[in-house]
Formats: sequence, structure tokens, C-alpha cells
Amino acid sequence: MHDDHSMTTPFASHLSEYVTTAKSFYCMPGHKQGLGAPPLLKELWGEQVFAYDITEVKGSDVLAYPRTSIKEAQKVAADIMGAHRSWFLVNGSSVGIHAVLGALVKPGQKVLVHRQCHKALLFGLVYSGAIPVYLEPVQNLPEYAYGSVDLQKVDELLTQHDIKMVMVTSPNYYGLALNIAAISSICRTHSVPLFVDEAHGTHFSFHEGFPHPALKQGADFVVQSMHKTLGGLYQSALVHSAGTYSQYEDKIARMLSMLQTTSPSALMIMSIDAALDEANRTGRELYGQMLAMLESLRYELNTSNFQVIIPPPGVMSAGNFVAYDQMKLLFMAVSEDFFNLMKLKVILSEQYGIEIELADENHMLLTLSLADAIDLDQTRENLIYFSETLERLVDRGFGLIDEPDDFEDPRELPEFFLTPRDAFYAEKKRMKLSESVSEVSGNMVCIYPPGFPQIIPGEMIHEAVIHQIYHDFHLGFTIVGVDEEDGELYIDVIEESFPRLES
Repeated sequence: MHDDHSMTTPFASHLSEYVTTAKSFYCMPGHKQGLGAPPLLKELWGEQVFAYDITEVKGSDVLAYPRTSIKEAQKVAADIMGAHRSWFLVNGSSVGIHAVLGALVKPGQKVLVHRQCHKALLFGLVYSGAIPVYLEPVQNLPEYAYGSVDLQKVDELLTQHDIKMVMVTSPNYYGLALNIAAISSICRTHSVPLFVDEAHGTHFSFHEGFPHPALKQGADFVVQSMHKTLGGLYQSALVHSAGTYSQYEDKIARMLSMLQTTSPSALMIMSIDAALDEANRTGRELYGQMLAMLESLRYELNTSNFQVIIPPPGVMSAGNFVAYDQMKLLFMAVSEDFFNLMKLKVILSEQYGIEIELADENHMLLTLSLADAIDLDQTRENLIYFSETLERLVDRGFGLIDEPDDFEDPRELPEFFLTPRDAFYAEKKRMKLSESVSEVSGNMVCIYPPGFPQIIPGEMIHEAVIHQIYHDFHLGFTIVGVDEEDGELYIDVIEESFPRLES
């Protein structure tokens, strides 16, 4: 690799020099730099990729205990993202969440966590033994405004409980970013660290037109996914410390050495190194051009059945959201008819070669990235084609629902009887979901994506959530945490009876 990259991509540059020097490999991996790789994969991927699929040899450093090129690359990442210390992750953002939870919160201690967090955090509670105090979302907001926060409630719960960490998600899957500065101010008043799941906002650092990054708003710890909006490979991610609680940093490093694979692929680490450098060098210009194009195009994408929406001020203020990521194009159904948007998503994929990020009850979400800014004319043409194709499908009656679901959820708040950890280890029995009203769930049930839970382990199952799960299942949504058998859904519930968990 050229010398001008050696300072900005320390790991990728160093590994390139190592790989291009002829060697005899009498160590792992078994394919020996591609010599023994399956012919099919060599044909599909090319042979060179295998040369870089190495780990923990002299040229690749050791991710768990970095001393040379990985250490240098993590320092470059921290400088780019404005962190005191950064770590490379090869098990996705999830492992960063688990590491910070394990480092900061001891078993039996409490963490304030949003009820609509990603399932990775709840699995982290199982692993760490921390006790959740759930922050409920603001009621009666549209589905794209999930992850809302009531600032007064945050302050009240921190006053009532001995909370060791606050965890929020910002931005959410749809691109709505919370007022992290206000949440951080409350946390500092109570001397409690704030951890932000910013998995969908890794690109925020590279243009001022995006929501302000959480680190710049006072977050103490942040996790980011490199593969969601930047050019990193799947599973590549980052976790950062702002330095405000630097006493935990070595413990986070030790937790990562426990939780991450002991055989990390250099391919993923190279992708973090190189993708950050690319975004840092070209992001401001390319993102600026992209945002300008989207501003001029947005209204052209509107049709009689769908409109590209920008969340209105009332929704933003009610949910304590302060900004919206314009790289998320959200098409809302405005037709008087009702359509199965998941079915339309499948048709777009199978018949038109168009893959979109998400279809939910009323919206279709398209996620854009730096890659879409490389050829803006083509991106513009593709988006117009998507809008026109979607309109034609709807006009022809594809996905039409004759009898829309008018069920209303009568619940106020869910009831919890066990922590996720206690529910995980409790004895369970399998039963039909349709017959599980008032049982305590032993499973986490999610509609995926976006992956926030409909039912949390330890929560009493309500008829409203049962109705919603069956409704989504019949529409074709992916339901994680229930088993299907002959068209019936089954769930694990707790066998024993328990008093209600303290709230």
C-alpha cells in the first residue's frame, strides 16, 4: 500500500506489506492463503481475498492485546471520531454493548434502559446480571418515532433508583436522533454515565448536515456499526469512550478480550481502518452533494399513494428528538386503501431487483450511504424508478388488504415479574402463543428488523401484544422468539409464579 496511507490506515497498510512478502505458512488458517480454499469460493471471491484472511501473526497484531498496527489504527479512529479511546469490534455493535455493560455495571446493580432498545442490550442484561429499570416510550407517537424519551421521567427514575448507567438508542432505525445533550445534562447531575447506541449514526461525524454525534453532545460511551452506513464489512463496529469515566477503559478492554472471538479476521479489521479513512477524506464533499441532491429530489418522489416524510415538529418535540438523518428516506402510505407493505417489499425484490431496508405497517424505509453519493445521477434515477414502480404496483392492486386491522391496544404499561437474566435461567414450558395471556414470558420476541422487543423475558404477556404478533406474522414479517408449527405460534413461558418486579 502506498506510503501516503500508512499514517491514516496503519493496520491495512502494515498488513498489506506483510502479505505481499512471500512466506511459507505453517500456521492457521487451514486454507493457507487460499491454496486450499474451496474452488467455488476462489471463483466467486477471487484468490487475493484469502491472502488477507489471517489473524494474530506478526503482521496482523493481536486484537485482544494490541501493541502495534491495531493500536495505532484505534488511535486514528479515536482522533477521527472525537473519542478519548476507541476499540475495534468484529462481533458487531452487540459485543460493544455487552462489554460496556459488563465493565460498568456489576451483577445486581441497576441500569436505566429504554423499553424499546435493541435486543442486543437485553441479551447484555442476561449476560451481565444487571437489573433493568425500564424507561417507557412517550405514548401515541407514530411507529417511526420509537425510542422516544421523556426527560422528566429520566430525572425521576434517576432520583428514585440507584442507577449505575443510562442507556439510550440514538438515532433509531428510522433516523430520528434524541436530544443527547439534554439527557447527558441530567445524567451528569446524578453522576451517572450515559451510554448511547449510535449504531445507525456512524456517519454523523463526517458532515454538519447530519445530527450531531453523541460524543460531541456529552455521551460518555458510544457504540457504532461500521457496516450500517459506512464501508465496513458486516460485523465490523466501534466502541468509544469520551474519557469522562476513563477509570473503566481498561476494564472495557478486558471485557472485549473475553467476549470477542480469539480468531478475528484481519479482513474485518482492515475494513474498519480503510472505511474510516475513506469517510474522513471524502465524506464532507460527497455527503454535501448527496444532501443537496436529496433536498431537490424529495418532493419529486411523492405520488398519490406514498409520500416521503420528514417527521413534523410536534412528533420530534414530543419524543425529545432534535434531528433527523436525511440519509433515511421514509415513504409513508397515504392512500385511502390499505396495503401489505411487506408483500410489496418482497415483490420489489423478487420481480424488480430492488432491495429496501424495511417495510412496516405504514412505511417503507430506504437507507442511503456514501456509496450512493459516488454517482448521484444514477442514484437519482434509481430513486425515481423505485417511486414509480411502487406506485404502479399499488395502482394495480398488489398487496391490497380488504379488511384492515382496527384493533386498539388497551394497555398502559407492561408488567414485569423477572429480570431478563432470571427469566433466561428459570424453568420454562412451551405453550401456544394464543393461550399465553397473563403468563410470564421466558422468551424475547422481536419483529425483525428493527429488532426492538415486542415481549421482554420476564414480562407478563398481554392479549394486545399477542394480537400484534399474529397480525404481523400473517402479513409476512419475521418474528424472532416464537416457534411456528403447522401455522400455530408457540412461546416459552415461566413455570413458576413470582411477585411483580420493583419498578
